Amino acid sequence: MAVGQQFGWDPVEVDGCTVLRPHGELCALNYRSFTDDLIKFAMDVPQALIVVLDDLLITGDTSLSAFAKVWMRIGEWPGVPLLLVAASAELRGRLVTAVVHRFVPAYATMAEALVAAADPPLRFRSSLAVAPTEGCGQRARQFVERTCDLWAVPEFRIDALVIVTELVENAFQHCRSSEDMVVRVELRDELLTVAVSDSDPREAVLREPTSELTRFFGLHAVAQLALAWGCAPRWPNGKVVWATLPTARRAMWPGRRAQSN
Repeated sequence: MAVGQQFGWDPVEVDGCTVLRPHGELCALNYRSFTDDLIKFAMDVPQALIVVLDDLLITGDTSLSAFAKVWMRIGEWPGVPLLLVAASAELRGRLVTAVVHRFVPAYATMAEALVAAADPPLRFRSSLAVAPTEGCGQRARQFVERTCDLWAVPEFRIDALVIVTELVENAFQHCRSSEDMVVRVELRDELLTVAVSDSDPREAVLREPTSELTRFFGLHAVAQLALAWGCAPRWPNGKVVWATLPTARRAMWPGRRAQSN
């Protein structure tokens, strides 16, 4: 996990945060792989994701928008704060010129970044490993139902059960190995998120039904119910598909959107 496809990352944990020190050259040719790698680290849901830029060669200010892109991708879920550390005043100035600082704060020292990350929003998380067998959907539903009862959020239960059923069945249909799927449930900022990870790296996409199918694929149901949903890569391989549901206070928010690679 320490080394991405084109970058060395050298991840360490500090006060619950994942601190990354990427080294290599960030340019237009590897912009996509860089953002994918950063998103994978966020899928582990650390308290914050702190990226130290001192050993990274950044070719062109356009490449700096990679950090804004990652911020947009992880903002809805997993909702992990992204912070940058740059000892160089010149590099911090480039972040301002590229307008990255409006989305991703940059600090001169690690100590300053850790102070900024010290007060994260309250969140509850629970997860369950589910073997890819015929009964996986039922086990996932039972887990989500127990979790909603435990957290006293009954307004989520019906939609959450539909979503976890569709996500688990979709993963089961496309899984490539006997490796367990992982169902995660999270409550944060008046949103309940249901996420399912599996070892298949292929992106989850909406597909229209064919003549052989009698109903839409499960992601259509997920897209209809969720405030937002998305698909993200994970370490060391595979993907995470997630969907968020609003509480009653956020249920009237207009528009549902998908976020994916």
